[in-house]
Amino acid sequence: MKLLISLFVISAAVVGISGMGIFLVESPHEDAQITNLLDAFWWASATVTTVGYGDVVPVTELGRVMGIVLMFVGIAIIGTFISALGALLIGSRLKKHETVESSTKSLIIKKIGDIENLEKHEVELLISMVKDLHDEAKDNRQKN
Repeated sequence: MKLLISLFVISAAVVGISGMGIFLVESPHEDAQITNLLDAFWWASATVTTVGYGDVVPVTELGRVMGIVLMFVGIAIIGTFISALGALLIGSRLKKHETVESSTKSLIIKKIGDIENLEKHEVELLISMVKDLHDEAKDNRQKN
């Protein structure tokens, strides 16, 4: 979660710095389409998100180079964000699976410790649980 928040902060900083930079580079030019800060931030946001509407574009060479760099930075940020989000979701699912498996093993160990006091239906339940764990482990080995 910290990584996702960090990426959001980095993205905001990139848009802010790029917006200010493109404004300083483009606005003095006589043919400039980016003439105010709102246009600059709009352009930076559209470029970093790879939307690129094309309604406002840089006209100077330096502005276009900044645009190219910003496109690659945007792709990197989006790729990292998607990867981090996917890892977070998969990690939470794996933890949930490990918790169920761990609690089942703990129950089996407890039952084995009390084996001489077990009734017939409890022994059958224990055997069933061990078979289920064995089948699950076998399935997992075949998948990998």
